[in-house]
Amino acid sequence: TLFTRLSDQFADEYGCDAPKVSAQEAAQLLQAPWPGNVRQLINIAERAVLQARRGTGSIASLLMNDHEEMQPVMTTEGKPLKEYVEAFERMLIDNTMRRHKGSIASVMDELCLPRRTLNEKMAKYSLQRSDYL
Repeated sequence: TLFTRLSDQFADEYGCDAPKVSAQEAAQLLQAPWPGNVRQLINIAERAVLQARRGTGSIASLLMNDHEEMQPVMTTEGKPLKEYVEAFERMLIDNTMRRHKGSIASVMDELCLPRRTLNEKMAKYSLQRSDYL
């Protein structure tokens, strides 16, 4: 995801590990309204890396601070639920693959997926194991 790539870049820049994104935080990132668009996302990613380096805070707290009042997102685009679910699923598999450095067995265990299902989803979302090694 863009957030993961940005936080990886900032982690390299600051010489520390990128923050781990939980499933709940991933969902919150997807649901945030992002009125500041990419600039706002870049800012949150950098602040998340700095917080992770200090060992404090969470992505959720950054989002709450950034949006005075976190409200459920009402889409006016008429985007089907399936597209939101697929985006979330792809991000979750991507983050888990990064965390486990491409270990299929570890990803299968964490996500409780059979190998065939994981392989099918990785193919569907164009995720290559070699990108995580």
